Amino acid sequence: MKRSLLICLLLLSVLVMISACSDDSGDDSADGDESPDGDENPDGDDATDGDVDGDEDGDEDGLPPGDSFRIVVISDTHVRLPGNPDDEDYDNQDNLEHLEAAVATINADYADADFVAVTGDLVGCLYSEDPADYSVGLDNPADAFKERMDDLTVPYHAVLGNHDYQKDYDPDTHNGINTDNLEAIESVWNKVLGIDPYYSFMHEGVRMIFLNPNRGDLRTDVCMGSTVESFCTGSFEAEQLAWLETELDNGDPTLIFMHHPLVTDDEDSMFAMLDSFAVDPEDGVYDILESYKDIIMAVFVGHGHIWERDLLFDTIWVYETGSIADSNGNAGNIHVVDVDPAGPGIDVSMHRDDADYWGEW
Repeated sequence: MKRSLLICLLLLSVLVMISACSDDSGDDSADGDESPDGDENPDGDDATDGDVDGDEDGDEDGLPPGDSFRIVVISDTHVRLPGNPDDEDYDNQDNLEHLEAAVATINADYADADFVAVTGDLVGCLYSEDPADYSVGLDNPADAFKERMDDLTVPYHAVLGNHDYQKDYDPDTHNGINTDNLEAIESVWNKVLGIDPYYSFMHEGVRMIFLNPNRGDLRTDVCMGSTVESFCTGSFEAEQLAWLETELDNGDPTLIFMHHPLVTDDEDSMFAMLDSFAVDPEDGVYDILESYKDIIMAVFVGHGHIWERDLLFDTIWVYETGSIADSNGNAGNIHVVDVDPAGPGIDVSMHRDDADYWGEW
């Protein structure tokens, strides 16, 4: 995310804090005192009710749903190595320490999690789009990210963000230089982490879908406030949309992870206010998500470096996780998601005691 946008976010934050005092009780679990239709939860549970109307057994083969489980979500780790061209603009050593501290927190407090999901911007910049430069040492951000994440005591799965497609950094314009060769960059990440550009898997009867909004035509649009940096606006290519529809057509309860936020229902949410940094409102993904909204329990995103949540189509909860690194970075920016495949449903909470969602300040 560009420095100008982050300054804008911080100014907006100050204005909101000055103009109104939060009435939040201090409970950092994602409160569900309102259900998607605005009615109060009859059970009084203060975690978001993510119940969906999917197949009762949660599996297309008729198998019983799996056991309840926990996942952890982090975002925007922005691994940057000291001594690189962006040192003047970012505290590269601080970013590394934040990720190390986040990993230590997960190992200490959430060792019972089944896996960690990272919603993009794994690195600040790759500095090369040649796969031959990777997995031959730890002197690049991608391998440095993997080295630290491999210290987790639980598995992890990642999606790619806009910064993960940057092949260089221009210290004169303070812009990242994005690739024009998607295949090369994606080959780097396949070599380092073994991941495809987008993918899915089943876990305890729940379908986990990891999307990639960096591959559509709008990736070439220059970011707001930038001169050359792009990939800030999310969009999908036809092939990925067809794949997504096939995945959802299985009818399983589903969680979706991706980097760019979606433009959600509340026009005052940050998702709607900054749609040039979200998935384009005209993108075909919205029609697909609306068609399958009854089986999608939630969508987890990053990119904005803030905490935010809002509904999409009055049904799907969209959560943004605060960043681990760079602007607003905090090693405690961790979402905790408890999943009940039998419901199916989820409870979402924050690790931090002092964090609030943007729309609820």
